[in-house]
Amino acid sequence: MKTYRNCILLFLFCLFLYGTFSGLIPLLDPDEPVYGETAKEMLATGDWISPRIYGEFWYDKPPLFYWLEAISFSIFGVSTWAARLPSVLLGALTPCYLFLSSRRFLGERAALRAGFICATSLEIIVLARSSVTDMLLCLTLTVALMSFLRKEYAAAYIACGLALLTKGPVGFGFPALIVGLWLIFSRQFDIKHIMGLKWYWGIPLACLVGLPWYIEMGMLHGDAFIDTFLGYHNITRFVAPEHAGQNHYWLYIVVVLAGFYPWSGTLPGLLKSFREWRKDKVMLYFIVWALFIFLFFSVSSTQLFSYILPMFPPLAILSSAYLARIEETGHISKAFIICHVVFALITAGAVAFVPFSPEGGPIVHYAIAGLMVLAAFFSASRLAKGRFHAFFMTQAALILVFVLSVWGAFEKPVSDLFTSRAIAEK
Repeated sequence: MKTYRNCILLFLFCLFLYGTFSGLIPLLDPDEPVYGETAKEMLATGDWISPRIYGEFWYDKPPLFYWLEAISFSIFGVSTWAARLPSVLLGALTPCYLFLSSRRFLGERAALRAGFICATSLEIIVLARSSVTDMLLCLTLTVALMSFLRKEYAAAYIACGLALLTKGPVGFGFPALIVGLWLIFSRQFDIKHIMGLKWYWGIPLACLVGLPWYIEMGMLHGDAFIDTFLGYHNITRFVAPEHAGQNHYWLYIVVVLAGFYPWSGTLPGLLKSFREWRKDKVMLYFIVWALFIFLFFSVSSTQLFSYILPMFPPLAILSSAYLARIEETGHISKAFIICHVVFALITAGAVAFVPFSPEGGPIVHYAIAGLMVLAAFFSASRLAKGRFHAFFMTQAALILVFVLSVWGAFEKPVSDLFTSRAIAEK
């Protein structure tokens, strides 16, 4: 009973965190308006097979996220809020699923904390508040990979099929490569364990879920679909940059440091723990999962900050395990506390000196940054005294204040500079 109560509370917390002010800022260029318009035209034409934008067939992504948006529009009407609602719900489901599925490996309390860390990581928050496919891909891959670890193979292969309908071949490729590498590194790559994955009926099950749309599209549109979707959007974008000059080998280091806020201070501790964790097959699984996503997109020629979102659930599990260990041992290093404060100060500085002013002028910048600094030092003092419950509660309050302040205060400059408002008005 306690488990389900905690799950409901976590879900409601996520809904509030992701849903508040979600319709205040218009859809952000360049991606959100494209997804919203395609879903709107899908609903208007009644054609749920062939995505369109401005009346032209659109082969950019598979249809699952468009379907969810179109369903939202059909229930609540076409609006910014309704466009983002699927991501809000998917974002809330991901930490809850992570909590429920990781209890067997972490224990009840550490699993709940893993779900909470996942829920409150800045990258998760931003994309759960965005009308894009990334949150759906993150959830389907999380279900697939956690189900493989739990040996729940029907759920794993169904989730792979749904991931295929969300983003394309990575829905099959990522789970296969991550599980395969884990078997190699954990010295389990043999006939017994390979056959134990039930691939001989699991792959057909995944294909039954994910392939019918591709077959139908191939029959309807032929080479135009195959060349554009598979040729350009999956192969060409990996080997050649879509946005020249924006791909850097260090980009995702910055994205992880910023995207894992307010838990970035645990990252040095995670790196120090890898040598010990690699001897544990379960912890090694989460390490392989996180590192594979990070390294794959680091070598990709097309890089967007959202691409590495699927590494944040395993990162949250590793962070929770690290915090559980130092709480149990009582050894809270000064280095960890310093890292926690330093990353918080860097983030507060970014808010204080962001190059455009919110309603109310620069004083709003400094007020938000000041609250973040105070919260950082207070949570650090709780850490130093070993009061982990107070530390987590402070983090919850910090991220709520941060999200509500930033999304509320910066509505006008963001709407003027980065959204589709001007195009919509014309």
